[in-house]
Amino acid sequence: MDPLILVRFVHFAATVTAAGTLWFAVLMAAPAADAALGRRLRKLTWAALAVAALSDGAWLVWLAADILGVPLANVWLHDGVFTVLTNTRFGLVWAARLILIVLLAGLLPWPRTLPLQAVLAVPLIALPALTGHAGAAPGQAAYGAIAADMAHLIAAGCWLGGLPAFALMLAAGRTGDALVVRTTRRFAKAAAVSVAALLATGLTNSWSLLKAPADLVATYYGQALLLKAGLFGAMLVIAAVNRFHLTLALPAPATRRALTRNTVAETVLGLAVLLLVGALGTLPPGGHAYRYDGAIAPGAAFVHIHSTDAMADVTIAPGRVGVADATIRVMREDFTEFPARDVRLALDPPGASGNPIERAAVHQSDGRWRAAGIDFSQDGIWTVRVIVTQVTGSVIVLDAPVVIARRRIKIW
Repeated sequence: MDPLILVRFVHFAATVTAAGTLWFAVLMAAPAADAALGRRLRKLTWAALAVAALSDGAWLVWLAADILGVPLANVWLHDGVFTVLTNTRFGLVWAARLILIVLLAGLLPWPRTLPLQAVLAVPLIALPALTGHAGAAPGQAAYGAIAADMAHLIAAGCWLGGLPAFALMLAAGRTGDALVVRTTRRFAKAAAVSVAALLATGLTNSWSLLKAPADLVATYYGQALLLKAGLFGAMLVIAAVNRFHLTLALPAPATRRALTRNTVAETVLGLAVLLLVGALGTLPPGGHAYRYDGAIAPGAAFVHIHSTDAMADVTIAPGRVGVADATIRVMREDFTEFPARDVRLALDPPGASGNPIERAAVHQSDGRWRAAGIDFSQDGIWTVRVIVTQVTGSVIVLDAPVVIARRRIKIW
């Protein structure tokens, strides 16, 4: 298994548990009515936040190694992690979420701040939508996709993230029957609303990320999505038994034990769903799937940019500090040549340092566009923008990060 998938899974599970436990405490359990329950919920939240912080750090390091194309052991050299942290959207979101984790951990010892903690948990669980497939959507289409993804994450936290806290309450023999009955009914209502939100946002996300229903079986992304839907269906069956049978039979001790077993089973299935979520983030959706079949010269920097209006392959050779040439292939969705009247290439250096570069590209006989003599003054993550003027005069802008390596130094 790709280590990045495992790191994402652990982080999502910890984040969802932390947020779900806080919301469970505020909206359903009323821990002030049971001091022992309140202490157990705080310990669960603290443990989840600790795992979230550690896995978040591991995620940053692994992703930096992947982006920079260096071994994990070398990712700390030449400010590699710092470059990803300061020059990518993932890095900015990572920093914001780490601040939220620290704030929440600092507020945990004060039960009176529980409502504020619940509020802070919302951006903690929702911000990853900015760095997922939804955040990569082009133009204004990204806003709706990001909103749906955020709603999906919050709904998952409210139901799936609340399951460990719910099981903890059920398993505690000294928790009063009246509190158990009241909390179970509230949690059942919250779960029903969350399930409706998960279904609506899940269908919306699938519609935007898959080109056709056939992608569900023809692509790895679709197959993982189908498996996720199957596990979600199994969770719904257990939830229905809990809601319409066991909840009505409370507070009988046998019913409470059965409800505890079912909740643990739901939690295990939920963890399997989160493992698939970790994998889905590393797979190209059917609507964005792409495989480059050409040859990329050794040492060249390459990026594929995908939007609903056009696609572009940008190859920069050599992909390191110094003078280089860029080759651009602009395509339609079906990979045929895009009918462009003019193509310009713009490059923004890492951070706020250095001057942006812009070059007019020259159309070649093979259908590609070429911009020569580009002087890269520094290494790091540059932003490349392909500015395409259509035959109608309207303009399409395609942008993406590209890594420029340090100049190679020969030692004789």
